[in-house]
Amino acid sequence: MVTCKRTTEALRTVQGVLDNLDYPQEKRGWYISDDGSPFTHTDTLLNLLVRNGEYIIGYHSERFRHKGQEDSFHAGIGWNKCLGLCHQWSDFVLWLEDDWVLENRLDPKKHIQLLAERDDVGLLSYRILSIGCNVHTVGWGGEIYLKYLRDTQYAYSGNPYIRHARFTKAYGWFKEDENPGNMELKMDDAYRLGEGPDIWRPYNMSQWGAFSHVGTEKSWS
Repeated sequence: MVTCKRTTEALRTVQGVLDNLDYPQEKRGWYISDDGSPFTHTDTLLNLLVRNGEYIIGYHSERFRHKGQEDSFHAGIGWNKCLGLCHQWSDFVLWLEDDWVLENRLDPKKHIQLLAERDDVGLLSYRILSIGCNVHTVGWGGEIYLKYLRDTQYAYSGNPYIRHARFTKAYGWFKEDENPGNMELKMDDAYRLGEGPDIWRPYNMSQWGAFSHVGTEKSWS
């Protein structure tokens, strides 16, 4: 989970996963990537995880920046540190920003199996169905999915998703000289202009996605 300052929202994000993610606790681990909040922010999140018996892969609460960009909102170094260490632990990473809450039961086991068996899929998104995206219906395991085509913007979205390591290998890391909003756009560009594994989304999910957006302010504005 990537986070910055929004302790109330981040606690809701963590608690939502604890309450509603139907996945064995012994098979999951957490990395908290905090972009320079007071340590009490990260400490509060870690305490909640430890009290609930969750495994901690690692964490940081430093504001990593390239020289000359110390006052920027360029969070990419920290995000990449988080993603890279998670990939060392597992090929499968549930990517969360700190203002998305899982309010209903979600079983990701079949989605992880899909990513394990299909080399042509790199990311399974739990995103909102935004207007204007071009998708194609595909099937696997007796269910229908939406494959995001590359001819319209926002095929990639920062909404919660499970990311396989092959997606990172194909399209690269987050940009380290952009704010989080532009980092999302640059990752979308890499997907749409590149060649490699596809982005899929479950068809039978609510149009609003599996996670509810509870943030009202950008943490980097």
